Amino acid sequence: MIPLRYTIRGLLDIFLFIPTGLLVAFVLTIFIGGALGSMVVGIVLISILGLGLLSLAALLGYWLVSSCSSIEAAAPTPSLFARYRPVVLAFAYTLVIALVALFLPIPENDAVFRSFSLIFGLAHLPINAIILVADMMSVPSPWPHLIVPIVIYTFYAGGMAWAFHKKGIAPISLSSRVTVSTILAVALSAVVWRAVDIRSRVQVVSRPYGGPYFTEERVLDAYRPYDEKNRLVTVLNPSLTITSDYPRLDGATAAYPLYAAAAQAIYKEPEKGVPAIIDSNTTPQAYERLINGEVDIIFALQPSPEQRAAAEAAGVTLHLTPISKEAFIFFVHQDNPVNSLTPAQIRGIYTKRLLNWSEVGGTNDKILPFQRPQGSGSQTALQEMVMQGEKPTTPSREEFARGMGGVIQRVASYRNSREAIGYSFRFFATTMAPIEGIKLLAIDGVLPTRETIRDGTYPYTAELYAITAGTKNPHAQAFLDWFLSPAGQKLVEDTGYVGITPPASPANPSPAPQTTGVKKDTGRRDDCHDGLLFPPERIQHRLSLDKRKEKFRHFQ
Repeated sequence: MIPLRYTIRGLLDIFLFIPTGLLVAFVLTIFIGGALGSMVVGIVLISILGLGLLSLAALLGYWLVSSCSSIEAAAPTPSLFARYRPVVLAFAYTLVIALVALFLPIPENDAVFRSFSLIFGLAHLPINAIILVADMMSVPSPWPHLIVPIVIYTFYAGGMAWAFHKKGIAPISLSSRVTVSTILAVALSAVVWRAVDIRSRVQVVSRPYGGPYFTEERVLDAYRPYDEKNRLVTVLNPSLTITSDYPRLDGATAAYPLYAAAAQAIYKEPEKGVPAIIDSNTTPQAYERLINGEVDIIFALQPSPEQRAAAEAAGVTLHLTPISKEAFIFFVHQDNPVNSLTPAQIRGIYTKRLLNWSEVGGTNDKILPFQRPQGSGSQTALQEMVMQGEKPTTPSREEFARGMGGVIQRVASYRNSREAIGYSFRFFATTMAPIEGIKLLAIDGVLPTRETIRDGTYPYTAELYAITAGTKNPHAQAFLDWFLSPAGQKLVEDTGYVGITPPASPANPSPAPQTTGVKKDTGRRDDCHDGLLFPPERIQHRLSLDKRKEKFRHFQ
């Protein structure tokens, strides 16, 4: 009978002593290589480190068997599990953890193995400590995590086998070898199959900004104000300057380049950190922060029924000022032969009355309609602009994408590409986060272009609002007024949106810059924009566009 201490000592070798030696050797290698400053020396040292690790594993396996006197007293042909119990248990543990981690929901960006990396790496500390740290700074891959422990186990088993041979112990029965080897091989095959399957679901496609993976945060990083390398439109000689008490801004992801560019031009040397006053937390969080009084102005589409109810419950009145127009768009993979849908067909797709692309002139493939979270700007647009009172079918986990970038990427790279359809806003999909592999659909034969948005022929045109809720900031109204000035509307057009009024022309130049510590005096003593008032129970447009233009003629 092989004693329990034999198993415990073997597991300690595999999970503690060998990895600790690896970490110490790796740190020394980095230190020496950095001190010498030679890549060749670094490569040589890493090679020596690898060979030393494998030798250490084999030697410890050999020593385990050699130092266990009760091995000879074991049955002449014990099972493979009994003789190699530490290694078999280590293999089983690793493969079970790998399968559990790989069957978690697939993330919405290119770092599809981020969850696997964290779970598997933490479960195999300190073996995978170095790989786990490397994953934090790059795109995770499952293969290094799997290869390192499996190689250690294999060489450790090799050392044990050599010790058994030296002791002259009889070989293991064929049936035992076949049984255990088959079980481990099937489990390993399942792990490899699942990893390859995940990789095929989210293929690598061309991405903006040259980043290794795709998230809204990475998109927004390209538009951070006061960064010399940002992609914001430059406003020359703004007609308004704020030097203190900066309005705190938040809003939808797609609106960030617009209000960030305005703030960059108008806010002069903010004392507080820029993220604290010019932020983007998506539409649901922006409305929540506005209702709670954490920000002064948000930039988003009209509120959803839930957001209206939240404002009413808080006793807050929302004031909506339209500053631009935008198209709510639908897109499919570029290989999908469908180029246009009718509003009725889109409603049929999102209520699951239409289940196959052949029903709308496409191929004989099922339709996979992606959706966004409740309360997001695009989900609200779907429900209020498209569905006409019908409720979209609750999406399955496979049909749900948390971010707008996630929708675009998954339609572009979904493994059965012709199946997928998603929605977003034109500016985000074509300018902020352009991804190869998708095409915009026409609605009733009309594509979403600046011209069709401006003249209203594209049916799903929405207004982007600047929204306040009783802010006491002294400059909030002046900031809103500037957006409706010729200079502000020119920024809207230059950013990529469509203005609600034509941009300033050479014959009508913007006025000379004005520096102010207080907002322009418009004769009002509150922050309410008289053009659009949103009581909690309803939205009411009270002034026509002509009256709004008359109201802000002092900017011309």
